[in-house]
Amino acid sequence: MLPRTESRVPAPTIVATAQYIPFARSAHPTHTDVSSPLRQCPFDSVMQAVYADTLRWRDECEPQRAPKAPSPPTLSDELAVAESNLSLSDMALRAARLLYDGASQLPRPDQIIVCSTSFEHDLALSCAGRLHHELASRRPPFAIGQLQDVSFATALDLTLAMMDADTELNTVLIVAAERWLPPFSRHVHLHTLLADGAAAALVTRHATPGWRVRGLTFCTPATPSSSSVIATPVDSATLMGAINKALARAACQATQMDWIVPAKTDNRLLRSIRTHGDLPLERIWLADDTPGHLCAAHTPARLDSLTRAVSPRDGQHLLIWSTGFHGQVACAILQFCEAPS
Repeated sequence: MLPRTESRVPAPTIVATAQYIPFARSAHPTHTDVSSPLRQCPFDSVMQAVYADTLRWRDECEPQRAPKAPSPPTLSDELAVAESNLSLSDMALRAARLLYDGASQLPRPDQIIVCSTSFEHDLALSCAGRLHHELASRRPPFAIGQLQDVSFATALDLTLAMMDADTELNTVLIVAAERWLPPFSRHVHLHTLLADGAAAALVTRHATPGWRVRGLTFCTPATPSSSSVIATPVDSATLMGAINKALARAACQATQMDWIVPAKTDNRLLRSIRTHGDLPLERIWLADDTPGHLCAAHTPARLDSLTRAVSPRDGQHLLIWSTGFHGQVACAILQFCEAPS
């Protein structure tokens, strides 16, 4: 992220967040058979026709491995958050409306950015377009996809860049949503189970208490062409490099962090981080009982959960990192401001 230029316009701040997490929990098999017919609505057949070749190509690109004993049943038997009725755009709209229901004085969005890795089941429907219509934003919406958990940080960086370039852009709504339906599997290797849900965050210049972005960094390495998903998506050295750069851009020390919110993709990475750097590990915030990984909606949902749980005070700092399944990593340093300047 490039340094922002000085301006008399108030600094953009995340002033409100919300999330929609379905109550339903269900078990899902580890593998999805793309050759078997789907017995749901006609759109299921369309999804399979469009993406079955892609799934077969993915499997063909996976390196051959020697047969091994069946893996422990823990992940395949784990319950995931699964939406049974609402579509992806329904959940996105629900999260956005919950955000405004919680604070009726919030300004309406000038711009909407949608983050998603999964697909809208109705292929003729644009989630970003629907939110643009339903929420009456004033500028054309757009979407960010295929960056998994790093999507929200990317949207936040784009928001800051657009506001820096256009002083008439005052409010941006970022909405992330995921719903995993056949022929796509909820399982990423043996360590991550994908969940359904949505979350929203409102960024505005208006003088309202909220989180100001002090440092933001990304790392998106090149991936081997022989595999569609890296076996170990992010190593601790890459993550610590992104964290250190974010701290430097925020002009902060690791010991100043009041909360550290890690990604939820792989607990092994968190364990390795505990042995690196000067992070105050006792401040790692893990209070989240949502089964599974919310993918693109993970970071804004975690930010919403923390803000409601801890009642942050003026000047306190939050470090939050996110990861993707192809080696992407992002780190943001946020500072809570009672009276944004």
